[in-house]
Amino acid sequence: MTWLIDTLVTTGALIVLVLLLRRPVSRHFGPGMAYALWGLPLLRLFLPPLVLPAAPAPVGATEVVMMSGGHATAAAAAAPALSFAWVEPLLIGLWLAGAVGFLVWRLLGYRALRSELLAGARPVGTVDGIRLVETPAAPTPLAFGLTDKVIALPHGFMAQPDQTARDLAIAHELEHHRGRDLAVNMAMQPLLALHWFNPLAWLAWRALRRDQEAACDARVVAGRDHAIRAAYGALIADYARAPRVSLAASIACPVVGEASVIHRLRSLTMSDPTPTRRNLGRLLLAGAALALPLTASVTYAAAQEDVVAPPAPPAPPAAPAAPEAPEAPKVVKQHRIVIVDKEGGATVNDPDLKTRIVTKDGKTIVFKSDKALSEKEIEARVEKALASIPDMPDLPIPPEGAGPRVVLKRVHGDGAPHVMAFSGADPKVAIACAEGAKTSTFESETPAVDGKKQKVVMRFCSAGAALAKAADGLKSARDRISKDDKLSPAIREDIVKQLDAEIERLSKQG
Repeated sequence: MTWLIDTLVTTGALIVLVLLLRRPVSRHFGPGMAYALWGLPLLRLFLPPLVLPAAPAPVGATEVVMMSGGHATAAAAAAPALSFAWVEPLLIGLWLAGAVGFLVWRLLGYRALRSELLAGARPVGTVDGIRLVETPAAPTPLAFGLTDKVIALPHGFMAQPDQTARDLAIAHELEHHRGRDLAVNMAMQPLLALHWFNPLAWLAWRALRRDQEAACDARVVAGRDHAIRAAYGALIADYARAPRVSLAASIACPVVGEASVIHRLRSLTMSDPTPTRRNLGRLLLAGAALALPLTASVTYAAAQEDVVAPPAPPAPPAAPAAPEAPEAPKVVKQHRIVIVDKEGGATVNDPDLKTRIVTKDGKTIVFKSDKALSEKEIEARVEKALASIPDMPDLPIPPEGAGPRVVLKRVHGDGAPHVMAFSGADPKVAIACAEGAKTSTFESETPAVDGKKQKVVMRFCSAGAALAKAADGLKSARDRISKDDKLSPAIREDIVKQLDAEIERLSKQG
């Protein structure tokens, strides 16, 4: 249906274009070229649609629900909407019914005319396989028939005394057959049927017939002298009062009346276009015909979902029963250690640090450094850092409902403090620093969301570190804790205040 609508619009636009160009083209390139312009809307009518591959269907389409004042408009969605969906199919049905009715009317009218002309017709000769007959039903000479080509002449036409006028009239009808004008008239009927309701289409049909007759006139008088042209012009004017003959081609072209006669007589007085101008006109017309595919209707191939799916694969065998899960260990050992080797203090989240993960003695060691070190250098620095870390006791899992699990965090560096923290009042865990290490312990307690108290204990061990380096390590720990969203705001604020006081104390001592 989209192709029909696109064809209707595009052919309508081409009809308007030809109506505007036919007179200038006739003046500059001759009546034959103006007649050829009507091939453009005719070719566009039979141009097939351009089929493109289907676009992939969108993945994860989302249904949008309109909201009003924070609530979905459920009442509006539930109410039946006033729909005019039936109007479009009704209009399209009327359009197509009118097109079919138009074609039937035109073809039946042509068959009735042919039968009337041939009933009682008398053969009077044959020219190039075209039958010439005299019939009382023919008011003027006229040509009809696509396969059985006939020229109908008025009764007694061959015996008229003016043989020049007689031969010119017969020559005109012979040119209609030789120029395939009857086939053009038939081919134009689907285009007229598509536009049966369009006044421009009927205007175009009349203009086509005028251009057709003018082009036929030009072929008849081509190469003839002035006297023959004058006699031919008088013949056209004499037949101007003949009745209409629908799809048949007549020298009088009565379907368009006196305006056609004036147009044809004016065309006869024009000088023939030069070969150069005629070739230029043909080139322009060929370019316009080659550009017609640019106006083709675009359709898309069937989506992938319409393709027949391959047969489903056989069902996989049943999976064996899963083994029973082992008993959960009673103790969780701390096994992830982060070591930062960087001048200017330990900053774990620095994006410029080069990271290397090492597994050693059941521990996962994340080594970060701002230097490009070899494997041996990394191993040596890891060994040195591990030697300075105090042993940590195993941290038991608290019973169900006893509170959060123990959380341990460390910040390590060459001589920097080790930050250890655990939360939860039960079970109590003793965290010891290495012998000789400077120790700083901070505690904070606040009610949790469920009403129970939440306790956080932090201990800093600085093994052999200078006071200034210890203060730098506490600053790094302070920055990390201030950004830790796992701690409650009250605990985080309390610990940061304690750290600030300790940093100030160490700075004064150093």
